Amino acid sequence: MRRLMKNQWHDLRDQLLKLDDSAEPERIFATLVAGFRKYRAQFSSKPFSGRRFAQYFSMKAVDYPVQQSAMRDEAFRHFKTAIEQYEVRTHLASIEGILHDAMEQLLVIQVEQRCPVCGPSDFMLFKAVGSGQLVLECQDCFHVQGCAGEPYDQSGITYARNDVLGPLPGPVAPARAPDAVQAKRRQATSDELSASGRSPRIRVDSGEMLDYNLVVLSRRDEETDSSGALISFYRGMPVAIFDEDTDEQGRVDDLVADGHAEPVTEPPRWCPDAKWLCKIDKAGIRHASGAR
Repeated sequence: MRRLMKNQWHDLRDQLLKLDDSAEPERIFATLVAGFRKYRAQFSSKPFSGRRFAQYFSMKAVDYPVQQSAMRDEAFRHFKTAIEQYEVRTHLASIEGILHDAMEQLLVIQVEQRCPVCGPSDFMLFKAVGSGQLVLECQDCFHVQGCAGEPYDQSGITYARNDVLGPLPGPVAPARAPDAVQAKRRQATSDELSASGRSPRIRVDSGEMLDYNLVVLSRRDEETDSSGALISFYRGMPVAIFDEDTDEQGRVDDLVADGHAEPVTEPPRWCPDAKWLCKIDKAGIRHASGAR
């Protein structure tokens, strides 16, 4: 698994931030897809694989109703404001969520209609995988129905291409600003670590690897470990580190490693404030389940 790294995220984020607030949806779409393709391995790995980001690699704006998307102006300004605050180390799940939401806003027509379950709502127009039937999904309660209110075949839904779209079933609704609250992320706690029987470790970001055995340890001369203890660094100090991860079934299985602290002599361009590195020992980075 190749995790998205900080410099890769900054590259994609900077390309998006350079776009004018009034950029056309096709331009936004092209910028996103170009970034996904550029870092294909990372966007094919977790957490992005859970939302099938690989399907975006071959998509073209001309094949989908991107031109009619409401991802523009205020919605795009909100999107840029949100991503500017996100960092891989602390907001990876939020990054995955907001990028997925942005792609859906670009690829899917939004319509205003009354939901039989929760009342007036925004719906998104998809296609049923099995029958090809055009269906609407409520964005509040996720109820799915045919465009005329009829049941759908329960085969799952996918993006509807222009070649199957007929007249829109209602006016296009304004895009909802991506909601960071919906992009939930799990944070490791000292209780979880104690329950696992593991020794306290210092959290690092595996996206901040400088080499296969070198990762940014801290931007300060001290850090708090998973037990709450304040650790002061010195050259050659033995350190135990971890980063959040899950196994193939989505169960918590953090990445762990051991090594020693080394002061930074030349900070990387993407992390100019780095002060300490961890040089990982020969055991390398492994999942906690295999390290117990």
